[in-house]
Amino acid sequence: MVPFVGEYRHIVDHKGRVIIPAKLRNNLKETVYLCKGFEDCLLILTPEEIEKIENKIEYDTLTNEGKRKFARAFFSSMIEVSFDSQGRILIPFNLKDYAKIKSEVVIVGTGFYIEIWEKNIWENNIVELDQERNKLAQYLEGKINGS
Repeated sequence: MVPFVGEYRHIVDHKGRVIIPAKLRNNLKETVYLCKGFEDCLLILTPEEIEKIENKIEYDTLTNEGKRKFARAFFSSMIEVSFDSQGRILIPFNLKDYAKIKSEVVIVGTGFYIEIWEKNIWENNIVELDQERNKLAQYLEGKINGS
């Protein structure tokens, strides 16, 4: 069973803290990793997911330009975060700025990791995703490049 599912709306307080819903938090350990994601969102990753990514890039990162650039872009934005007593994490300014987060966010369970989206960006993306749902399913069948 996948540990992270659902869509949750929350407010980022004036200090940059946001509550991670208990339904998602219950499947996380004390420490997780927060970093820049893709399409202007942030990612919350478990140590296990970080290890999977490391395994994909570690063997020839030094000699492979694409892997070097990915590793640089991905890991340089990453920070280790812990939950406070209210289940909140602190989103640093540089990550809030990257994801264009102002005050309201949508926290999305995507199976094995969590995404944090600025509300308006998420709403625009989900409309597009809903329209392309059948086409996107073809990725699972390997019928579209990128599988």
